[in-house]
Amino acid sequence: MPHRPLPRSISVEGLHRLPIVLALGLLLGITAGPVCAQQSDSTQLKKFQRVNEFLRADRPERALPLLESLYANAPENTAFYRKLKQTYESIKRYDDALRLVNERIGSTPTVSRLTEKARLQYQKDAVDAANDTWDRALALAPNRAQTYRTVYNTLAELRQFRRAIAVLQKGRTALDQPDAFRTELAHLYGLDGQFEAAMQEYVAFLAEAPNRLNYVRSRLRTFVEQGQGIEASIQVLQRTVQENPLSEAYRKLLAWLHTEQNDYAAAFDAYRALDRLGDRQGQVLFQFARRAADAQRYGVATRACAAIQEQYPRSGVAPEAQRLRGDLYRRWADQGADSTTAAQDSARYAQARTAYETFLRENPGHADYPAALLRLGTLQIDAYRALDDAQDVLSQLVSDHSETAAADEGQYQLGRIAVLRDSLDRARLLFSRLAASAQSSDLADQAQYELALLHFYQGEFDATTARASAISKNPSADVANDAIALKTLLQEARGPDSLDTPLRTFARVRLRERQHAHDRALDSLDALLRRHPRHPLADDARFRRGHIHLARHDTSAALAAFRAVPEQHPRSSYADRSLFRSASLLEASGRPTAAVEIYDRLLSEYPKSLLAGDARSRLRVLRRSQG
Repeated sequence: MPHRPLPRSISVEGLHRLPIVLALGLLLGITAGPVCAQQSDSTQLKKFQRVNEFLRADRPERALPLLESLYANAPENTAFYRKLKQTYESIKRYDDALRLVNERIGSTPTVSRLTEKARLQYQKDAVDAANDTWDRALALAPNRAQTYRTVYNTLAELRQFRRAIAVLQKGRTALDQPDAFRTELAHLYGLDGQFEAAMQEYVAFLAEAPNRLNYVRSRLRTFVEQGQGIEASIQVLQRTVQENPLSEAYRKLLAWLHTEQNDYAAAFDAYRALDRLGDRQGQVLFQFARRAADAQRYGVATRACAAIQEQYPRSGVAPEAQRLRGDLYRRWADQGADSTTAAQDSARYAQARTAYETFLRENPGHADYPAALLRLGTLQIDAYRALDDAQDVLSQLVSDHSETAAADEGQYQLGRIAVLRDSLDRARLLFSRLAASAQSSDLADQAQYELALLHFYQGEFDATTARASAISKNPSADVANDAIALKTLLQEARGPDSLDTPLRTFARVRLRERQHAHDRALDSLDALLRRHPRHPLADDARFRRGHIHLARHDTSAALAAFRAVPEQHPRSSYADRSLFRSASLLEASGRPTAAVEIYDRLLSEYPKSLLAGDARSRLRVLRRSQG
């Protein structure tokens, strides 16, 4: 049946307004005509729909006879041809697929049809014939760039990367365009493991289009994420930067590769040079310091902040860098508790305090002044327990900057100081004010939780439950989870006597622990366990003994306390947590073999633990380090 064009009165855009059968018929080259022709066309359409149904059901053997019949009746129909060729190929009848392609080629070969023929020959394992056909395709239109792209795309799909590279290189010579196909070649070189050659192409591409840096990074990301070729790429870029020291694009790409390799020290040098090159007055370094901090590379992050202070003391970003420096030293000390010495932590806390005090002294009108007061005050509480100094700083914050969110947080910290001083009535007053007036609902909930704890410490358990129930129902908030845990504790631990003596003892322990009266807290826990060894609080008491020993820097006693929990309370919700804590302490103290044993035990005895994923991660790390 000869192919007939669409009637002039019907546009392609208007097909959607036609009945579905007629519209599909027109797309298949079928037009309205005599009644017998319409019936034939309708039959073809139904057959083609059945073909697609069979193919979607992965039944090509049912689709093939119908397709062969359709193609025999309308060999000029492109849809029938393509579907039949794909079906032959899917069931590896390559000779039949090649016959179709050869019929299409006839006496008028094109680059795309010859390339398709070569692809089928290659899949048939006729490699020499395929190469000859690809050569014919290239010779057909050697002065057109699209010729080389068509052949290269097919070769790349077949993972014939080296042949594809040779085709594009041949195209450069034939077209006399040495800069042609840069990104295609770069990608192919990467796929073939020739990472130095790939980076050389990207370097040349950036020389022509430095604004395409993000594009180059996106093309490199797959290899970077797989850890492939980073070293070779960095070497090429380092040589390029030496030869082109004023190129921001090269330096940015080099800095990015250093960070992707977790070499933040080298990245620091690259970003410092970028800052100077663009006369950015420390802004580039400041952003780098934040990224390094997010990666917990506090050493290089603090160096970046110090460099800003030294090199650009009058820049707009210098005050922020000074405050950030304090934050970084504090986070570094806070997170180093299990892996650093007390002297190292103390030195970092001192650096943080100096940074905050310097910021406050030199920037009295800065927008971050209230936040810096808050940070200094909390540092005095948590790191130094210098309650008088903290009270002075936080009182200044609350009185002089009362309209800020930092002032609300300052009032909360003043309440904490009152608890630490055992001034519980004063703490109740401060938290009550905050619960009623806090601009932040999260802070109001925290104040409500503190009020619940105050009732708990004083043995007022009904009032504790009422306060905890008043906290926001937002399940994602940490304080809401804490409130639920407190209510659960009360439900499970009251009794056995009407005075709730064990629970009252435990509540006082919690208060003494918070006030850092560790010896008194341990004495009370020992008394509770001695008098009520089978009380529902016994597992919680033993778990808490471990944390108190840790706060006293007695790792051996902490390990013994944590190990006792799963031994004496194997069904406790604290058992898996105690095992994980024991393994972490062993790992931090340089005993990886013992840590592996405990992580394995956790996974064996508590496979459904929420800590199972973390335990597996630590096991992988430890076993890799042990070979």
